[in-house]
Amino acid sequence: MIKKKKPNYKLRRKIAKITLILLIVVPIFLINQTKILNFPLYITNIKYTGIIDSLFEVDFTKKEVKDTLKYLKENERINDNTKNYILELDSMGYNKNTIEYVIKNLNKEQITEFLSKKYNKDYEKYIENDLFVFSKLERYLNYQNEHKDLSIDEIVYRIELNLDKTYYEDSEFVKNPDDITVLTNKYLEIPEDYEPEDLVDMDDNYANNSYRQLKLRKEAYEKFVEMCDDSREDGVNFYAESAYRSYEYQDILYKNYVYNNGQEEANKYAAKPGFSEHELGLAIDLANIWTITTKGEEYAWLSKNAYKYGYIIRYKEEWEDITGYAAESWHIRYVGVETATKVYKKGMSYEEYYIKYIAN
Repeated sequence: MIKKKKPNYKLRRKIAKITLILLIVVPIFLINQTKILNFPLYITNIKYTGIIDSLFEVDFTKKEVKDTLKYLKENERINDNTKNYILELDSMGYNKNTIEYVIKNLNKEQITEFLSKKYNKDYEKYIENDLFVFSKLERYLNYQNEHKDLSIDEIVYRIELNLDKTYYEDSEFVKNPDDITVLTNKYLEIPEDYEPEDLVDMDDNYANNSYRQLKLRKEAYEKFVEMCDDSREDGVNFYAESAYRSYEYQDILYKNYVYNNGQEEANKYAAKPGFSEHELGLAIDLANIWTITTKGEEYAWLSKNAYKYGYIIRYKEEWEDITGYAAESWHIRYVGVETATKVYKKGMSYEEYYIKYIAN
């Protein structure tokens, strides 16, 4: 008769213990794996665990938690309300980018103001824009209501251009009129006493000096001469009919335009003194016996080649609502070869390019 082997109760008890532990620990780990895996982060920031918890609750990654916490600590923006802000913004439906922006960039008063507003999905789109400024949020929204056909991007840069304000009345002075890339328009004014120091006389071969000696800034003139010489080799001729204008001379021209055509018409085609690119010594009105038109060979040549010499065609029909002026096929502006090339390739108005790539 074969003797039965005695069961190994000790081994069974060990297996049962391990099984029980796994049944308890694994679910806990699966539920809290983010926090467990990031335990070192908790240890090093033990006093901020409430904030870390709230960040994990809205699905921030380990890196996002570390970066956000580091920013908040370095800029002393952490307080007892931070956790509540995070959770409240999350409960309102805002995404991580919006929550991060709000807690990093807004002060307590601004956050309270933001939380008092109803959830608006467009807020998230505005905040994602590199040019977004919280203090201008109401201006964005008001402009959006008036221009529903525009994108968020278009609205933001137009507000940066102050297009929601009254031109000429709500203007500010340009800070760097000597910079060849400076922007001036109906909202950015040139000081009355400004005169470029490097103006040079334009030769009769390149300018109509019959009525007055035309002048241009040296760099702009040298590139204009080069451009004219090259265009003439291609059988295309044009010259400067108007170039630098002093504040006083621009004042005379503007008043004459108002007298002959009325204020409204004048504001479409002429700039008030202090607001004309001609006062920078960087703008030229072209002609070839007659004014340059979009249908002429001169315009076609300039459209393809002007940027190579640092010039842009400044006022086009499709940009009238941005520039504030009616299209001028004869008006070119020197901004330097590098900038002109970028403007040409992007196909933007100079206002849009300036706001996106120079001013900011």
